[in-house]
Amino acid sequence: MDMKSIELVLMRHGSTLWNEQKRYLGHTDLGLSSLGRNELVSARGKLKKMSFSSVYCSDLARCRESLKEVRSDLVMEAVYDQRLREMDFGDWEGHTYEQLKDVPLYREWLNDPQGAAPPQGESWSVFERRVDEFLQNMLQAEKQKQTLGPERPATALVVAHGGVIRQIVHTLVPDQAFWDTRVEPGNLLVLTLERNGDTADFQGRNLRYI
Repeated sequence: MDMKSIELVLMRHGSTLWNEQKRYLGHTDLGLSSLGRNELVSARGKLKKMSFSSVYCSDLARCRESLKEVRSDLVMEAVYDQRLREMDFGDWEGHTYEQLKDVPLYREWLNDPQGAAPPQGESWSVFERRVDEFLQNMLQAEKQKQTLGPERPATALVVAHGGVIRQIVHTLVPDQAFWDTRVEPGNLLVLTLERNGDTADFQGRNLRYI
């Protein structure tokens, strides 16, 4: 991989009990369930022999534990970043659709997530802004590492949440809508980024599930 490209390996954490129960789970800090650990077996095998120039991980337990499950050797070198957290669902955390479906603000949020926000939670614009800020900082760091020599290819592992991975792909792949990306627990996606002409901007050119 030359200095004009960066490869992102994106992994969603394994399931928690709330994921299994279809409860909203954002900033609430739950660990993996037994099912969640089993969901990571495939990813462990695929990541076993891969080398990474950097490792980034949400600071929440379900992501930290997922990284340890798949590559325990990378735990100490990973950068744990709060900006990779899932959206904060505020007062709706721990609730299901059935419990919220008759709440007017919840109905409004489902119909227009950019125009409404969970009470005591996070607006869509704030969520987008922090994920995009992380992306810009990460890409700048990877570009700087590439200047150290061809023996340092930029391949970054990012362990995060479903909404964060969708937002990363949506930002970097112009024709990929937020909900177009399928991100099941334990899934791995590889996104190849190439520099846009002579500019410093990177765009996703190839998205694949592995």
